[in-house]
Amino acid sequence: RANHWNEFIHILDTKAGFVSAHWDGKAETEEKIKELSKATIRCIPLHNEQEEGVCILTGKPSKERVLFARAY
Repeated sequence: RANHWNEFIHILDTKAGFVSAHWDGKAETEEKIKELSKATIRCIPLHNEQEEGVCILTGKPSKERVLFARAY
């Protein structure tokens, strides 16, 4: 789980697997995250817990976490 951009990048750089993080739901934000981190959304769980938070990149409101990962 990552709650801030720097934490998100650190996890991607030091561990393998998925990172659970808030995303504002906008395609432009997903594209910018991909551009900056080389990570993409891999899954939005079907029965995802609704949780108030803020997008790791934009700081805009988010209602759930999604799973990001890099392709190797």
